[in-house]
Amino acid sequence: MSDEKPKIGQFYWADITVENPSELKEFYKQLFGWEAMELPMKDGDEEYADYVMTIDEASAAGGICHHKGPNKGIPPQWIPYFYIDDIEKALQDCLNLGGELIKENRKKDGTLSFVIVKYPQGAIFGMGNLI
Repeated sequence: MSDEKPKIGQFYWADITVENPSELKEFYKQLFGWEAMELPMKDGDEEYADYVMTIDEASAAGGICHHKGPNKGIPPQWIPYFYIDDIEKALQDCLNLGGELIKENRKKDGTLSFVIVKYPQGAIFGMGNLI
């Protein structure tokens, strides 16, 4: 997949969190011909795999995730992510503009890796810098 860094504010990823991602993975494989790469995950002592879905070797399609571990509490819908350098500042700006925090995910050092927020009129989107 591309190593090119997105621009600030650019859509750079989309994923969906569901109870049975293996079933949904097969749906998109059959519907669009997507391929799945397993992404090792952990929830406490439990190990499992989420899926990075690809169109071909160079083109990511999105992620299909289990509704547990770092993805617990994320709504079961496709969520687009905007690339942001300073997630803390972007989150504070969003809240100041009337947005609502739905989910945050922090790295081991305590800094934010991504957030999911709700726009004042109800749309949900993510902001992060995971590449």
